[in-house]
Amino acid sequence: MSAVDFAPFGINDGLATPVAHTFDCVDHGSDNWIWREAGTSSLLGATQISLTKLKVKGGQLEKWRVKVYLPALETVTGQNSDGYTAGAKLAYSLTSVTDIIIPFRATIQQRKDVLAYARNVLGIAGFYVPIQEGFAPK
Repeated sequence: MSAVDFAPFGINDGLATPVAHTFDCVDHGSDNWIWREAGTSSLLGATQISLTKLKVKGGQLEKWRVKVYLPALETVTGQNSDGYTAGAKLAYSLTSVTDIIIPFRATIQQRKDVLAYARNVLGIAGFYVPIQEGFAPK
């Protein structure tokens, strides 16, 4: 099993002027690690990132899943006559899931290559523009 760093890390968001968000490891086991955005007052609205080593039948493969969970909360406005303001509710969530499947026979270089391709492909306009702008490529 590879060592996983439990130290906080930062990732930039997608704003025109990117803002760095810090993530703290909040849970881990032997095959699962979860990081949550630091300073989030509500667990309901917390962005989470997880890394999971999945069990594969037959044992000839390693399967890793990286998941980003980005919740969006309803806007809470107004109070009732007693001054009560309702708590936030989940409106919807966006999720990115990346699975990396590696045969045990793969070399370290092959592992590096598949990870580099997976990491870099979303930086290509033909891949990220349809996702970001909401239309299919021509």
